[in-house]
Amino acid sequence: MRHRADGQCTGHQKVGLEVDFARKQLKGFTEVTINPTDSTLKQIRLNSRQCKIIKATVNGKPVYHIKHNEPYNKFKIHNTSTVYQHQMLRRKLDGVLHDPPDHELVITLPKMKIEPADPFSIATQHALSNRSTGRATPDAGAGVSTPGPMLTARPDNMYTPYAPLMLRIEYEIKNIRDGFTFVGCESGDMRYPHAYTTNSPLPGAACCLFPTLDGIHERWTWDIEITVPRTIGDIFKTPESEKLKGKMNNGINGTHDDPEDTPMTSRAEDDGGEGDDDLDFMVVCSADPLDEPESHPTEPWKKVFKFFQNQPIAPQHISFAVGPFENVSLSEYRDQENEEAMGIMTVDVLGYCLPGREADLKNTCMFLPKAIDFMVKEFGQYIFSSFKLCFVDDLTTDTVETASLAICSNKLLFPETIIDTIWPVTKSLTYSLAAQWAGIQVVPKDWADIWVIVGMAYWMTGCFLKNLMGNNEYRFRLKKDAEKICELDIDRPSLYAQGFQVPIEPDQLDFIKLKAPVVLTILEKRLWKLSSSMVLHRVVRKTFLSAVAGELKNGLMSTAHFIRLCEKNSHNKLEPFFQQWVYGSGYPRFEISQRFNKKRMIVEMGIRQVQSQQTPQRRMTPTDFWKAASENQRHIVIGPVQPVFTGPMTIRIHEADGTPYEHVVDLKEGYTKLDIPYNTKYKRLKRSRRQKERAAAGAGVDVSVEVHQNDDVLLYCLGDVLQSEEEVDDWQMSDWTKEDEEKMSQESFEWIRMDADFEWICTLNIGQPDYMFLSQLQQDRDVIAQYDSIRHFASVRESALISSILVRTLMDRRYYYGIRVEAAMALARCATADLDWLGQTHLMKAFQEFFCFPNSSIPRGNDFSDFTAYYIQSAIPRALAGVRNISGDCPPSVKRWLIDCLRYNDNTNNAFDDSYYIANLMSSLAKTLTPSNKGNEFNYYEEQFEDQEGQDAQSLAIKEIERYKRMDAWKPSYRNIVSETALDILRGLTLRNVIDLDFKTFMPYTREGTLDTVRAKAFDCMIDLGALHEKPPLVRYICYTMGKDPSPYIRRHVQAAFGRGLGMIAMGEKKSVQNAHRMDPSSLTIEEVNVDPANTRKEELSKGTSVGAMAVLRKELQNHEIMKESLWDAVRSDKLGLIELRCILDMCAVLYEPKLSHIVVLKQQKHLSVEHVGKAMLKFKWAWGKPQKPKPAPVPAPSSAPSSVPSSAPSSAPASVKAPTPQPLPVAKPQTPVPPHRPSIKLITNPRGTANRGSQGQNGVSKKPKDPKSAVRRTASMSGSPTPSSMAPPPTPTASTPNSQPRKIILKLPKQSTLNGKTP
Repeated sequence: MRHRADGQCTGHQKVGLEVDFARKQLKGFTEVTINPTDSTLKQIRLNSRQCKIIKATVNGKPVYHIKHNEPYNKFKIHNTSTVYQHQMLRRKLDGVLHDPPDHELVITLPKMKIEPADPFSIATQHALSNRSTGRATPDAGAGVSTPGPMLTARPDNMYTPYAPLMLRIEYEIKNIRDGFTFVGCESGDMRYPHAYTTNSPLPGAACCLFPTLDGIHERWTWDIEITVPRTIGDIFKTPESEKLKGKMNNGINGTHDDPEDTPMTSRAEDDGGEGDDDLDFMVVCSADPLDEPESHPTEPWKKVFKFFQNQPIAPQHISFAVGPFENVSLSEYRDQENEEAMGIMTVDVLGYCLPGREADLKNTCMFLPKAIDFMVKEFGQYIFSSFKLCFVDDLTTDTVETASLAICSNKLLFPETIIDTIWPVTKSLTYSLAAQWAGIQVVPKDWADIWVIVGMAYWMTGCFLKNLMGNNEYRFRLKKDAEKICELDIDRPSLYAQGFQVPIEPDQLDFIKLKAPVVLTILEKRLWKLSSSMVLHRVVRKTFLSAVAGELKNGLMSTAHFIRLCEKNSHNKLEPFFQQWVYGSGYPRFEISQRFNKKRMIVEMGIRQVQSQQTPQRRMTPTDFWKAASENQRHIVIGPVQPVFTGPMTIRIHEADGTPYEHVVDLKEGYTKLDIPYNTKYKRLKRSRRQKERAAAGAGVDVSVEVHQNDDVLLYCLGDVLQSEEEVDDWQMSDWTKEDEEKMSQESFEWIRMDADFEWICTLNIGQPDYMFLSQLQQDRDVIAQYDSIRHFASVRESALISSILVRTLMDRRYYYGIRVEAAMALARCATADLDWLGQTHLMKAFQEFFCFPNSSIPRGNDFSDFTAYYIQSAIPRALAGVRNISGDCPPSVKRWLIDCLRYNDNTNNAFDDSYYIANLMSSLAKTLTPSNKGNEFNYYEEQFEDQEGQDAQSLAIKEIERYKRMDAWKPSYRNIVSETALDILRGLTLRNVIDLDFKTFMPYTREGTLDTVRAKAFDCMIDLGALHEKPPLVRYICYTMGKDPSPYIRRHVQAAFGRGLGMIAMGEKKSVQNAHRMDPSSLTIEEVNVDPANTRKEELSKGTSVGAMAVLRKELQNHEIMKESLWDAVRSDKLGLIELRCILDMCAVLYEPKLSHIVVLKQQKHLSVEHVGKAMLKFKWAWGKPQKPKPAPVPAPSSAPSSVPSSAPSSAPASVKAPTPQPLPVAKPQTPVPPHRPSIKLITNPRGTANRGSQGQNGVSKKPKDPKSAVRRTASMSGSPTPSSMAPPPTPTASTPNSQPRKIILKLPKQSTLNGKTP
């Protein structure tokens, strides 16, 4: 809670919700304790979206003046609007998606007086006691604690001088578009019914479920009440419908308003029972349960769960899930020693999953007790009583972090037989735990500060993963992340500027999650050198302790405050660091040259930063196009590349005696010249195998014994396998030439390491020979140094020596498995015809040595008990798939080898699942079928020029892939990973014209009921194959899925795929693959066409920019009417949330220029028509439009009686009183018809009496002079007898008559008038 400028603040809130699964609706109430800060408070302002307010009271008094500006009702547009009016909706949407959100609900207080608070009241005493409540902290002893509830100190906002107001609001939500998701409630959905909140830190995310003050900066305590059915069988019970008792099941549920029309079949019928109907519903909430669930007072088939959260938290961090969950206690996996050491700081860890997933939950989350103990020890107390995880379906993200509860996707659960998902799932769940500190307890002060919170949480995650999986795994993954940053951080905003756009795009948030923790890691390294202490650990710990103690107001962390903390604890100024890595974008690129000066005994080194000249331009891809187009719509400005990065860099020189000497240099300019002193007087040791053996023999050691047992031979610790003469001949090994050995003997140091302590996110190009990189690979135990050496050998020109070095690295089990995998992937480059396919031979021989029967290429049965061996077994086929000949094709021998691996795969006696291994083999085999380049400008596949052996191998490969695809349909693999891989393979083969295009192959996988990841993959395949451009029915289907599919996960995924498909069209990849791709070269006809190469080149270059690509896209799709209609239908869907609506509106903005005008349909004139139906019966009805022209009735000859009113007065004069059209009287048929004329009866009035005698009025009517005694002037036709002219019917409207309205009697009553010129 914090004081607001509008005279109110919130102290406590109670929320009660009733979940209706049958109709997918919510009904509830909220009670908000308002603490006035001003005695003149007249209105209470709250946020409320998609809620229909039924009733409101303040202190029990009804409220009669409620203004609710519901934003979802604004997102409606006229039926005649088209896709060109997208800007109208976008303006309405932009008015909602901003921070802070507008107050949609304004409640005017009834007549009451804001009373001063009684300091002796119970409420005031309770508030004052909460101000002084203490808590145990990690810094205190194990036995030191204070009684009472653990509340965050809030001395500035717990007490106000006025008595609180109790605002109660009753409401209902019938059409849920944001904030809540129902699963398993659609007809035909066989999943267990459950529902959950979809929290997000976006502004306005919490008020979609209950009226509140929305924002992560608003905090108070909570009471939660959730009413749910007692069991699954009670879902459709209502007071009016008791006959449906016992018929509901957990399989097929309806969404009809009438329960009698709801189809219900029990999944348990297959087993002959209805056990699922008896499964109890459970509520998991981000608060502590008070008691056991209570029965509903009036509806016994329902029960009420009550919760209380005594920690002040923001509304966005309140969440709950309802379903037939199973409760699993994960605390049993905590070590007894850790539990005793933690004492009262021990935190319970609970897991909740749907029936049947208990074993998977335990296997997935067994590490969490250890993780939470680590976090508490390192970073401070966990402020909640327990940590809970609930796994659900259809979640759009992997995890949603709320107070003491993480709602996770079921995709994360995996059994103990799965290996591949261990690292990513462990990282995701650990981040959900770390977010309880950085993300819940401490939040960003502004959206631009979100990098601090996200980076802190992921940095804490990395610290635990380092403790759990080892230093090599942690540093290797960190190096991979740094490389990915260098790949992505091109033409991007800075970390700080990423938060300028609210809400933040998923792509931008992913980049923040990638770069922010790496920036904090290099900051940690630099702070360690400045102060020789763990400064960043101390800063993070003090931040959380300050939030607990109330020193960090409302837990708000800003970038400026974080910088001050770091500078205060390190006693150094850090402004240059944050200006470069937080407020600036890009990364440095270093070119390093070195030379040893024997005369001066120094190493001369030059370090040049070339990022301004050599930073690569990102090649526009379909995915990049959509990101660039979205940024262009939001006017995001990219900053320039920084020409110079400054800071310390550690240079480690391993001199001739093997001793490393570190030198720290401070880079301040674009080019830095260094003179590094040399310390060793001995020459570099020679590297030949015989000299090594002699050196080892002279030392009296056996080189076959592992290095860690012989410290005297540290120079040859790794990579010294396959050294015997027999192995050298068998493996076709190569060694250094005499010239190389001579050069090596003249060198004065072993190798040079730049940035040895990983203090930079950069690219390094070091000018040193290959043998120095070999020494670094074999002697340096740092996994990053080994990785740098492997990357160097993968980039230089291939040779037999390089292949020998890499295969020795692959075969040495002492290397970290990641280094061995990288060596295997680099070996594929050495498989060339010039080297007699040596790299291919080494890879196959290594696989045979590790995983095949002796002297055979048939693999043994799978045994994945050694995870390191499993990763190597998966990497070698991937590496072999990259082998290519000079024409870009894979040799048939590799295809046959991979086919044999698939065909003879045996997992019978393996304790682990081989689904991912089979998928890896399938992908590798499919990669061999597609050439790396097409080799000709006619863009057809050169299958005709292959030999028969290659064609047979291709046919066998496709058949083998299809066989595994069919097998997965009958016996599903883990999450249907084999089917998903098969669909991806078919897409790639179709794009490469290896197989014919057939959308029918993918359509069955897009149906509802298919696994969500498989459905998403099928949509990806169809869009990538040109469905958006060539198949109008598919365009309708895809747009319908984007707008109206019941799964939010599928909607979001298809929207992203749709954007990528638009990028393919913009980049010229729009054409779908033609079936007749195998063309006969003899049938080709070359025609000369006058093509301007300059224009062609200009068009190709324009596609490389976002603006040019958008122009191409609009030109291609300007006449695609089906896409216009389908996109607009998706925009008008009532199932889309705000973020989804914004995504589709962005597509419309990219495709079509907005039009500020649209068709307006006005209602036509309504008239009464009559029809003679016979037998003296007339049928009257109202009709729209112009009435039919009546036939002119004949009238007698006009009379010669004079008229005192000129007949030229127009009938369109303004009227204040309108009379209905009079019906003509029946008259005798005249001998001579007279054309109709205007009526002669006019009552002329002048209410103001300002006309002068003889003046002409506005309507051409002569106005008589004023007469104070006259009110009405009667004309001669009024006072005399009727004449034929006065009995004439009204004129018939014709084309020449401008006014087709009914006859008007215009009354102008003057204050003074005359009657026949006389005063009455």
